[in-house]
Amino acid sequence: MVRATVIIFGLFISGLMQDSVFAHANEQSLQDIEVRVFLDCNRCNNSYIRDEIQFVNFVRDKEDAHVHLLITRERTGAGTEFKIQVIGRGIFLSQDKTLSYVSFNSDTDEEERLGLVRYVRAALFPYVSTTNAIDEIDIVYIPLEESTTEATEDRWNSWIFEIDSRVSMDGEESRKSLDYSGGFSANRTTKNVKTDFGYEYEYDRRTFSDINSEGNEEESVFIRRSHEFEASHLWALTNHWSAGLFSDVRNSTRNNFDLSLMGSAGIEYNIFPYEEYSEREISFVYMLGAENRDYTETTIYLKDEETLIRQELRGRIDFTQTWGSISGRANFNTFMHDLSRNRFEIDMDVNFRIFRGLELSLSGRYSIINDQLNVPAGNISDAEQLLNLREQFTSYSYGAFIGLEYTFGSIFNQAINPRF
Repeated sequence: MVRATVIIFGLFISGLMQDSVFAHANEQSLQDIEVRVFLDCNRCNNSYIRDEIQFVNFVRDKEDAHVHLLITRERTGAGTEFKIQVIGRGIFLSQDKTLSYVSFNSDTDEEERLGLVRYVRAALFPYVSTTNAIDEIDIVYIPLEESTTEATEDRWNSWIFEIDSRVSMDGEESRKSLDYSGGFSANRTTKNVKTDFGYEYEYDRRTFSDINSEGNEEESVFIRRSHEFEASHLWALTNHWSAGLFSDVRNSTRNNFDLSLMGSAGIEYNIFPYEEYSEREISFVYMLGAENRDYTETTIYLKDEETLIRQELRGRIDFTQTWGSISGRANFNTFMHDLSRNRFEIDMDVNFRIFRGLELSLSGRYSIINDQLNVPAGNISDAEQLLNLREQFTSYSYGAFIGLEYTFGSIFNQAINPRF
Protein backbone atom coordinates (compact mmCIF):
# COMPACT_ATOMS: atom_id res chain seq x y z
CA MET A 1 0.00 0.00 0.00
CA VAL A 2 2.81 2.35 0.94
CA ARG A 3 4.70 1.39 -2.22
CA ALA A 4 1.65 2.16 -4.38
CA THR A 5 1.23 5.52 -2.66
CA VAL A 6 4.88 6.39 -3.32
CA ILE A 7 4.50 5.45 -7.02
CA ILE A 8 1.35 7.60 -7.41
CA PHE A 9 3.01 10.53 -5.62
CA GLY A 10 6.08 10.14 -7.82
CA LEU A 11 3.94 10.18 -10.97
CA PHE A 12 2.12 13.29 -9.69
CA ILE A 13 5.39 15.14 -9.04
CA SER A 14 6.72 14.01 -12.42
CA GLY A 15 3.61 15.37 -14.08
CA LEU A 16 3.98 18.72 -12.36
CA MET A 17 7.61 18.90 -13.42
CA GLN A 18 6.73 18.08 -17.02
CA ASP A 19 3.99 20.73 -17.05
CA SER A 20 6.48 23.24 -15.67
CA VAL A 21 9.05 22.32 -18.33
CA PHE A 22 6.46 22.54 -21.13
CA ALA A 23 5.15 25.85 -19.80
CA HIS A 24 8.69 27.23 -19.64
CA ALA A 25 9.37 25.98 -23.16
CA ASN A 26 6.23 27.60 -24.47
CA GLU A 27 7.06 30.84 -22.64
CA GLN A 28 10.58 30.78 -24.03
CA SER A 29 9.39 30.16 -27.58
CA LEU A 30 6.82 32.93 -27.23
CA GLN A 31 9.50 35.38 -26.09
CA ASP A 32 11.74 34.55 -29.03
CA ILE A 33 9.17 34.76 -31.82
CA GLU A 34 8.59 37.70 -34.11
CA VAL A 35 4.83 38.05 -34.30
CA ARG A 36 3.57 37.38 -37.84
CA VAL A 37 0.48 39.29 -38.95
CA PHE A 38 -1.84 38.78 -41.91
CA LEU A 39 -3.43 42.11 -42.90
CA ASP A 40 -6.96 41.68 -44.28
CA CYS A 41 -8.49 45.01 -45.38
CA ASN A 42 -9.85 45.59 -48.88
CA ARG A 43 -10.30 49.36 -48.53
CA CYS A 44 -7.22 50.37 -46.55
CA ASN A 45 -3.85 51.80 -47.52
CA ASN A 46 -2.17 48.47 -46.77
CA SER A 47 1.29 49.61 -47.85
CA TYR A 48 1.14 52.54 -45.45
CA ILE A 49 0.06 50.34 -42.53
CA ARG A 50 2.88 47.83 -43.16
CA ASP A 51 5.43 50.61 -43.55
CA GLU A 52 4.44 52.40 -40.34
CA ILE A 53 4.22 49.34 -38.07
CA GLN A 54 7.69 47.77 -37.82
CA PHE A 55 7.42 45.77 -34.58
CA VAL A 56 5.57 42.87 -36.26
CA ASN A 57 6.27 40.88 -39.41
CA PHE A 58 3.51 41.09 -42.01
CA VAL A 59 3.06 37.91 -44.05
CA ARG A 60 1.36 37.30 -47.37
CA ASP A 61 -0.82 34.33 -46.40
CA LYS A 62 -3.00 33.90 -43.33
CA GLU A 63 -1.83 30.30 -42.87
CA ASP A 64 1.62 31.62 -41.91
CA ALA A 65 0.31 34.19 -39.43
CA HIS A 66 0.14 34.21 -35.65
CA VAL A 67 -2.70 36.75 -35.78
CA HIS A 68 -5.25 37.67 -38.46
CA LEU A 69 -5.81 41.45 -38.60
CA LEU A 70 -9.29 42.00 -40.07
CA ILE A 71 -10.38 45.62 -40.64
CA THR A 72 -13.89 46.55 -41.81
CA ARG A 73 -15.44 49.98 -42.26
CA GLU A 74 -18.94 51.45 -42.12
CA ARG A 75 -20.40 54.93 -42.52
CA THR A 76 -21.56 56.72 -39.36
CA GLY A 77 -23.42 59.96 -38.85
CA ALA A 78 -20.17 61.88 -38.39
CA GLY A 79 -17.77 59.92 -40.61
CA THR A 80 -16.43 56.37 -40.96
CA GLU A 81 -16.05 53.73 -38.26
CA PHE A 82 -13.21 51.21 -38.65
CA LYS A 83 -13.67 47.99 -36.72
CA ILE A 84 -10.27 46.41 -36.01
CA GLN A 85 -10.42 42.71 -35.13
CA VAL A 86 -7.28 40.82 -34.18
CA ILE A 87 -7.96 37.08 -34.34
CA GLY A 88 -5.39 34.86 -32.65
CA ARG A 89 -4.02 31.78 -34.41
CA GLY A 90 -1.66 29.02 -33.25
CA ILE A 91 0.05 30.10 -30.03
CA PHE A 92 -2.41 33.00 -29.74
CA LEU A 93 -5.51 30.91 -30.40
CA SER A 94 -8.65 32.31 -28.71
CA GLN A 95 -6.77 35.50 -27.74
CA ASP A 96 -8.90 37.86 -29.81
CA LYS A 97 -9.08 41.66 -29.53
CA THR A 98 -11.44 44.25 -31.04
CA LEU A 99 -11.08 48.03 -31.26
CA SER A 100 -13.12 50.70 -33.04
CA TYR A 101 -11.74 53.87 -34.59
CA VAL A 102 -13.92 56.70 -36.00
CA SER A 103 -12.62 59.08 -38.66
CA PHE A 104 -14.73 62.22 -39.04
CA ASN A 105 -15.94 63.64 -42.35
CA SER A 106 -13.76 66.71 -41.79
CA ASP A 107 -10.58 64.59 -41.50
CA THR A 108 -8.12 64.62 -44.37
CA ASP A 109 -6.86 61.34 -45.84
CA GLU A 110 -3.62 61.84 -43.91
CA GLU A 111 -5.43 62.35 -40.60
CA GLU A 112 -7.58 59.27 -41.25
CA ARG A 113 -4.67 56.94 -41.97
CA LEU A 114 -2.63 58.28 -39.05
CA GLY A 115 -5.53 57.62 -36.70
CA LEU A 116 -6.12 54.14 -38.09
CA VAL A 117 -2.45 53.18 -37.72
CA ARG A 118 -2.47 54.45 -34.12
CA TYR A 119 -5.37 52.13 -33.27
CA VAL A 120 -3.84 49.19 -35.16
CA ARG A 121 -0.67 49.61 -33.11
CA ALA A 122 -2.75 49.53 -29.92
CA ALA A 123 -4.61 46.41 -31.09
CA LEU A 124 -1.37 44.53 -31.87
CA PHE A 125 0.55 45.63 -28.77
CA PRO A 126 -0.80 42.88 -26.41
CA TYR A 127 0.62 40.22 -28.76
CA VAL A 128 4.13 41.66 -28.92
CA SER A 129 4.23 42.64 -25.23
CA THR A 130 5.11 39.02 -24.29
CA THR A 131 7.97 38.81 -26.82
CA ASN A 132 11.46 40.27 -26.97
CA ALA A 133 10.14 43.02 -29.25
CA ILE A 134 8.87 44.80 -26.12
CA ASP A 135 12.47 45.86 -25.43
CA GLU A 136 12.45 47.94 -28.61
CA ILE A 137 9.11 49.68 -28.07
CA ASP A 138 8.53 52.98 -26.28
CA ILE A 139 5.08 54.12 -25.18
CA VAL A 140 4.57 57.87 -25.54
CA TYR A 141 1.63 59.62 -23.90
CA ILE A 142 0.67 63.10 -25.13
CA PRO A 143 -2.01 64.53 -22.80
CA LEU A 144 -4.81 66.50 -24.39
CA GLU A 145 -5.48 70.05 -23.35
CA GLU A 146 -7.98 70.35 -20.56
CA SER A 147 -11.44 70.43 -22.08
CA THR A 148 -14.07 72.85 -20.94
CA THR A 149 -17.79 72.18 -20.58
CA GLU A 150 -18.43 74.37 -23.58
CA ALA A 151 -15.98 72.37 -25.71
CA THR A 152 -17.60 69.02 -24.88
CA GLU A 153 -21.13 70.23 -25.63
CA ASP A 154 -22.40 69.57 -29.16
CA ARG A 155 -23.91 72.83 -30.34
CA TRP A 156 -24.96 71.11 -33.60
CA ASN A 157 -26.97 68.44 -31.74
CA SER A 158 -25.41 65.63 -33.88
CA TRP A 159 -26.33 67.27 -37.20
CA ILE A 160 -23.79 66.94 -40.05
CA PHE A 161 -23.98 69.21 -43.14
CA GLU A 162 -22.22 68.84 -46.46
CA ILE A 163 -22.11 70.94 -49.64
CA ASP A 164 -20.45 69.59 -52.77
CA SER A 165 -19.82 70.75 -56.32
CA ARG A 166 -18.01 68.97 -59.18
CA VAL A 167 -17.16 70.11 -62.72
CA SER A 168 -15.39 68.18 -65.46
CA MET A 169 -14.79 68.90 -69.12
CA ASP A 170 -12.95 67.44 -72.09
CA GLY A 171 -12.94 67.88 -75.82
CA GLU A 172 -11.20 67.93 -79.15
CA GLU A 173 -11.76 69.66 -82.49
CA SER A 174 -15.09 67.98 -83.29
CA ARG A 175 -16.58 67.35 -79.87
CA LYS A 176 -16.85 68.86 -76.40
CA SER A 177 -18.40 67.74 -73.15
CA LEU A 178 -19.21 69.51 -69.91
CA ASP A 179 -20.45 67.75 -66.77
CA TYR A 180 -21.54 69.49 -63.62
CA SER A 181 -23.08 68.13 -60.46
CA GLY A 182 -23.64 69.64 -57.07
CA GLY A 183 -25.84 69.47 -54.03
CA PHE A 184 -26.10 69.48 -50.29
CA SER A 185 -26.99 67.04 -47.55
CA ALA A 186 -27.90 67.12 -43.88
CA ASN A 187 -28.07 64.14 -41.58
CA ARG A 188 -28.40 63.38 -37.91
CA THR A 189 -27.54 59.91 -36.65
CA THR A 190 -27.99 58.61 -33.12
CA LYS A 191 -28.34 55.08 -31.74
CA ASN A 192 -32.13 55.17 -32.04
CA VAL A 193 -32.96 57.70 -34.79
CA LYS A 194 -31.49 58.56 -38.19
CA THR A 195 -32.62 61.55 -40.29
CA ASP A 196 -31.34 62.40 -43.78
CA PHE A 197 -32.03 65.22 -46.24
CA GLY A 198 -30.31 65.61 -49.59
CA TYR A 199 -30.51 67.53 -52.86
CA GLU A 200 -28.55 66.73 -56.04
CA TYR A 201 -28.39 68.54 -59.38
CA GLU A 202 -26.76 67.03 -62.48
CA TYR A 203 -26.08 68.69 -65.84
CA ASP A 204 -24.47 66.98 -68.83
CA ARG A 205 -23.86 68.86 -72.10
CA ARG A 206 -22.40 67.21 -75.23
CA THR A 207 -21.51 69.25 -78.35
CA PHE A 208 -20.58 67.73 -81.73
CA SER A 209 -19.36 69.54 -84.85
CA ASP A 210 -19.57 68.12 -88.37
CA ILE A 211 -19.37 69.26 -92.00
CA ASN A 212 -22.67 68.86 -93.88
CA SER A 213 -23.13 67.97 -97.54
CA GLU A 214 -22.95 71.66 -98.51
CA GLY A 215 -19.55 72.10 -96.90
CA ASN A 216 -20.83 74.11 -93.92
CA GLU A 217 -20.06 73.32 -90.30
CA GLU A 218 -23.02 72.12 -88.22
CA GLU A 219 -23.10 71.94 -84.45
CA SER A 220 -25.34 69.53 -82.52
CA VAL A 221 -25.97 70.02 -78.80
CA PHE A 222 -27.39 67.36 -76.47
CA ILE A 223 -28.27 68.14 -72.86
CA ARG A 224 -29.29 65.90 -69.96
CA ARG A 225 -30.23 67.36 -66.58
CA SER A 226 -31.93 66.28 -63.36
CA HIS A 227 -32.92 67.58 -59.94
CA GLU A 228 -33.63 65.30 -56.97
CA PHE A 229 -34.53 65.93 -53.34
CA GLU A 230 -34.68 63.01 -50.88
CA ALA A 231 -35.63 62.80 -47.21
CA SER A 232 -35.87 59.91 -44.76
CA HIS A 233 -36.47 59.36 -41.06
CA LEU A 234 -35.67 55.99 -39.42
CA TRP A 235 -36.41 54.61 -35.96
CA ALA A 236 -34.78 51.72 -34.08
CA LEU A 237 -37.62 49.62 -32.63
CA THR A 238 -35.62 46.72 -31.15
CA ASN A 239 -32.22 45.14 -31.68
CA HIS A 240 -33.64 43.41 -34.79
CA TRP A 241 -36.49 45.67 -36.03
CA SER A 242 -36.52 49.17 -37.56
CA ALA A 243 -39.09 51.40 -39.27
CA GLY A 244 -38.83 54.39 -41.59
CA LEU A 245 -40.54 57.07 -43.66
CA PHE A 246 -39.18 58.16 -47.06
CA SER A 247 -39.92 60.88 -49.63
CA ASP A 248 -38.50 61.75 -53.03
CA VAL A 249 -39.07 64.69 -55.40
CA ARG A 250 -37.36 64.72 -58.79
CA ASN A 251 -37.20 66.06 -62.31
CA SER A 252 -35.27 64.18 -65.02
CA THR A 253 -34.95 64.61 -68.77
CA ARG A 254 -33.55 61.07 -69.09
CA ASN A 255 -36.43 59.46 -67.18
CA ASN A 256 -39.13 61.61 -68.83
CA PHE A 257 -40.20 63.26 -65.56
CA ASP A 258 -41.33 66.88 -65.41
CA LEU A 259 -42.13 66.19 -61.78
CA SER A 260 -42.29 63.03 -59.68
CA LEU A 261 -43.53 63.08 -56.06
CA MET A 262 -43.10 59.94 -53.97
CA GLY A 263 -43.78 59.02 -50.35
CA SER A 264 -43.41 55.61 -48.69
CA ALA A 265 -43.11 53.78 -45.39
CA GLY A 266 -41.06 50.69 -44.61
CA ILE A 267 -40.14 48.17 -41.94
CA GLU A 268 -36.90 46.19 -41.65
CA TYR A 269 -35.99 42.95 -39.86
CA ASN A 270 -32.35 41.93 -39.30
CA ILE A 271 -31.73 38.29 -38.33
CA PHE A 272 -28.59 39.25 -36.44
CA PRO A 273 -28.34 42.06 -33.87
CA TYR A 274 -27.54 45.40 -35.47
CA GLU A 275 -24.27 45.79 -33.54
CA GLU A 276 -22.84 42.86 -35.56
CA TYR A 277 -23.23 44.81 -38.83
CA SER A 278 -19.49 44.82 -39.61
CA GLU A 279 -19.24 41.01 -39.44
CA ARG A 280 -22.59 39.68 -40.65
CA GLU A 281 -26.01 40.85 -41.72
CA ILE A 282 -29.09 39.22 -43.22
CA SER A 283 -31.97 41.69 -43.41
CA PHE A 284 -35.35 42.09 -45.10
CA VAL A 285 -37.28 45.29 -45.87
CA TYR A 286 -40.90 45.76 -46.93
CA MET A 287 -41.99 49.16 -48.29
CA LEU A 288 -45.31 50.55 -49.48
CA GLY A 289 -45.64 53.94 -51.13
CA ALA A 290 -47.48 56.23 -53.55
CA GLU A 291 -46.05 58.26 -56.43
CA ASN A 292 -47.54 60.99 -58.60
CA ARG A 293 -45.87 61.43 -62.00
CA ASP A 294 -46.11 64.31 -64.44
CA TYR A 295 -44.42 63.19 -67.67
CA THR A 296 -42.52 65.43 -70.08
CA GLU A 297 -43.72 63.45 -73.10
CA THR A 298 -46.68 61.11 -73.50
CA THR A 299 -45.60 57.59 -72.54
CA ILE A 300 -45.92 54.37 -74.53
CA TYR A 301 -49.05 53.71 -72.44
CA LEU A 302 -50.52 57.07 -73.53
CA LYS A 303 -50.16 58.67 -70.12
CA ASP A 304 -49.31 62.33 -69.48
CA GLU A 305 -49.83 62.06 -65.71
CA GLU A 306 -50.68 59.27 -63.29
CA THR A 307 -50.66 58.26 -59.63
CA LEU A 308 -49.23 54.86 -58.76
CA ILE A 309 -49.10 52.66 -55.65
CA ARG A 310 -45.95 50.57 -55.40
CA GLN A 311 -44.77 47.87 -52.98
CA GLU A 312 -41.21 46.66 -52.61
CA LEU A 313 -39.42 43.77 -50.89
CA ARG A 314 -35.66 43.94 -50.37
CA GLY A 315 -33.19 41.39 -49.07
CA ARG A 316 -29.56 41.97 -48.12
CA ILE A 317 -26.73 39.69 -47.02
CA ASP A 318 -23.26 40.76 -45.90
CA PHE A 319 -20.59 38.57 -44.35
CA THR A 320 -16.99 39.63 -43.68
CA GLN A 321 -15.01 36.79 -42.16
CA THR A 322 -11.44 35.47 -42.12
CA TRP A 323 -12.22 33.19 -45.10
CA GLY A 324 -13.40 36.08 -47.28
CA SER A 325 -16.59 38.03 -47.86
CA ILE A 326 -20.07 37.70 -49.36
CA SER A 327 -22.27 40.63 -50.29
CA GLY A 328 -25.64 40.33 -51.99
CA ARG A 329 -28.78 42.35 -52.73
CA ALA A 330 -32.19 41.30 -54.05
CA ASN A 331 -35.07 43.71 -54.78
CA PHE A 332 -38.57 42.98 -56.01
CA ASN A 333 -41.14 45.71 -56.57
CA THR A 334 -44.48 45.89 -58.32
CA PHE A 335 -47.28 48.37 -59.00
CA MET A 336 -50.46 47.52 -57.11
CA HIS A 337 -52.86 48.33 -60.00
CA ASP A 338 -51.15 45.73 -62.24
CA LEU A 339 -48.92 43.11 -60.59
CA SER A 340 -47.41 42.19 -63.97
CA ARG A 341 -45.72 45.62 -63.98
CA ASN A 342 -42.80 44.62 -61.77
CA ARG A 343 -39.04 44.52 -61.51
CA PHE A 344 -36.70 41.96 -59.96
CA GLU A 345 -33.00 42.72 -59.41
CA ILE A 346 -30.28 40.62 -57.82
CA ASP A 347 -26.54 41.15 -57.50
CA MET A 348 -23.88 39.21 -55.64
CA ASP A 349 -20.18 39.59 -54.86
CA VAL A 350 -18.09 36.76 -53.41
CA ASN A 351 -14.40 36.73 -52.46
CA PHE A 352 -13.31 33.36 -51.13
CA ARG A 353 -9.94 31.88 -50.20
CA ILE A 354 -10.12 28.31 -51.53
CA PHE A 355 -6.82 27.22 -50.04
CA ARG A 356 -3.38 28.64 -49.32
CA GLY A 357 -2.57 31.29 -51.92
CA LEU A 358 -5.64 30.73 -54.12
CA GLU A 359 -8.49 33.26 -54.07
CA LEU A 360 -11.72 33.15 -56.07
CA SER A 361 -13.69 36.30 -56.94
CA LEU A 362 -17.22 36.16 -58.35
CA SER A 363 -19.73 38.89 -59.05
CA GLY A 364 -22.91 39.02 -61.04
CA ARG A 365 -26.14 40.93 -61.50
CA TYR A 366 -29.40 40.24 -63.28
CA SER A 367 -32.59 42.26 -63.67
CA ILE A 368 -36.02 41.40 -65.04
CA ILE A 369 -37.64 44.71 -66.02
CA ASN A 370 -41.38 45.04 -66.58
CA ASP A 371 -42.14 48.39 -64.91
CA GLN A 372 -40.99 51.05 -67.41
CA LEU A 373 -44.24 53.01 -67.45
CA ASN A 374 -42.34 56.27 -67.96
CA VAL A 375 -40.72 55.50 -71.36
CA PRO A 376 -41.89 58.10 -73.93
CA ALA A 377 -43.90 56.99 -76.96
CA GLY A 378 -41.78 58.86 -79.52
CA ASN A 379 -38.81 57.34 -81.33
CA ILE A 380 -35.39 57.78 -79.78
CA SER A 381 -32.66 59.18 -82.02
CA ASP A 382 -29.37 57.39 -82.65
CA ALA A 383 -27.50 60.12 -80.80
CA GLU A 384 -29.78 59.88 -77.74
CA GLN A 385 -29.34 56.12 -77.74
CA LEU A 386 -25.55 56.21 -78.02
CA LEU A 387 -25.18 58.96 -75.41
CA ASN A 388 -27.73 57.37 -73.05
CA LEU A 389 -29.62 60.66 -72.86
CA ARG A 390 -33.04 59.01 -72.54
CA GLU A 391 -34.18 55.86 -70.84
CA GLN A 392 -34.72 53.04 -73.33
CA PHE A 393 -37.18 50.18 -73.19
CA THR A 394 -35.72 46.81 -72.19
CA SER A 395 -37.00 43.63 -70.54
CA TYR A 396 -33.75 42.57 -68.83
CA SER A 397 -30.13 43.47 -68.07
CA TYR A 398 -27.19 41.46 -66.76
CA GLY A 399 -23.47 41.45 -65.97
CA ALA A 400 -20.95 38.92 -64.62
CA PHE A 401 -17.32 38.65 -63.54
CA ILE A 402 -15.10 35.75 -62.44
CA GLY A 403 -11.48 35.90 -61.37
CA LEU A 404 -8.83 33.60 -59.89
CA GLU A 405 -5.66 34.73 -58.19
CA TYR A 406 -2.86 32.44 -57.05
CA THR A 407 0.09 33.80 -55.09
CA PHE A 408 3.18 31.88 -54.05
CA GLY A 409 6.77 32.58 -53.04
CA SER A 410 8.26 34.37 -50.04
CA ILE A 411 5.85 34.73 -47.14
CA PHE A 412 7.85 37.56 -45.54
CA ASN A 413 8.72 39.95 -48.37
CA GLN A 414 6.51 42.97 -47.67
CA ALA A 415 9.08 45.60 -48.66
CA ILE A 416 7.67 48.87 -49.99
CA ASN A 417 9.45 50.60 -52.88
CA PRO A 418 7.47 53.48 -54.47
CA ARG A 419 10.10 54.34 -57.14
CA PHE A 420 8.67 54.91 -60.65
